Amino acid sequence: MASIEIQNAPKDLDLNTFKSVVSNYGGLAKTARFVVRINPIGSLLQQANASGITRDLLYLTEIAEMPGKGFMNVDVRYYGPNHKLPFQSTYEDQSMTFLCRHGAKERQFFDDWMYIINPTSHFDFTYRDEYRSDIDIFQYDDISDNEDNPIPQYKLTLKNAYPLMMNPQPMTWADQLFQRVIVNFTYTHWVRDDFPQPTQSQLVIGRTLDRLPISR
Repeated sequence: MASIEIQNAPKDLDLNTFKSVVSNYGGLAKTARFVVRINPIGSLLQQANASGITRDLLYLTEIAEMPGKGFMNVDVRYYGPNHKLPFQSTYEDQSMTFLCRHGAKERQFFDDWMYIINPTSHFDFTYRDEYRSDIDIFQYDDISDNEDNPIPQYKLTLKNAYPLMMNPQPMTWADQLFQRVIVNFTYTHWVRDDFPQPTQSQLVIGRTLDRLPISR
């Protein structure tokens, strides 16, 4: 059987180069090096934060996610195969898991938050500006600085976030596991700290950004 010559295939692949690539920028990032910070913006939500529970949630957020992003597309065909053109950005809801202490302060905080959104005394929904928040998600390095502070390497912020669902909390006599509360959040979009944000005029005329901060 005649062999087929493959053009432009990667060459010089070796274990030492792999180790060098992996060790660049401090090595591979670990999923456990993260912190979530909820920043209340809505006036009513700020009042509910009087106990400083969001500070405690820095340590009690057990599971979170770096959010993704997608595009809604429309199929277009001028000639030949169809191709897709994006027309709207999409952001999936975020699920986070929080450890619960005696006193149920974590559960109470999300109870209060959802009550602010839709008070059960009259079931009229509140304006979003009264209950929205920004949620910061930090990825940290393995090492600390000279003052023993963790070094953040990456940060995303969920804008205008609020809880959509607080999941039921299972209770059983069959084990002695820690209690947790799982909360699903929605948000309008996310931003990255070092990512250039377009001006209003650029958004109106659809101008693209000239430079992205990826040269590190």
